[in-house]
Amino acid sequence: MKKSLFISLMAILLAVTSPVDSKAKNDDNLLSDAFITTLSPHIGNAVTGYYGELTQYALYDVKIISIKRTQSGRSFDFNVVVKIFPFEKAHNYIGVDTLTLSVEPSGVNVTNYIHEEYK
Repeated sequence: MKKSLFISLMAILLAVTSPVDSKAKNDDNLLSDAFITTLSPHIGNAVTGYYGELTQYALYDVKIISIKRTQSGRSFDFNVVVKIFPFEKAHNYIGVDTLTLSVEPSGVNVTNYIHEEYK
C-alpha cells in the first residue's frame, strides 16, 4: 500500500513539474541583440551628428527603453526609444543619451535626441 502510494505520488510530481527551459530567455537576447545591431548605423549617425565627430558607444550598453506601434492593429510602424552611453578613449563616459527612432518599412529615422551629463 505504501509502495503504491509512493509511486502514485512520484508519478503526479513528475507530471506536474516541468524542466527549466532557458531557451526563451536566449531567444529574447538573440532578438534584442539583432535588433540593436540593425539600428546601430542609425544610432551611430545620430551620435556623430550630435557630437560633431565620430563618438563611440558599445552595443552591449544599448538599452531598449520602449517599443510602441504608432498605429492600431498589426502595423509595421514603430517608435523605439533607446538609451546609450557614449564614451571617449578608454570608456570614459561623456553622457547618457536617449534616442527616439521611427522604424518603418521605408526606413529608420531618429526623431528625438536627448543628452544628459553622465553622473
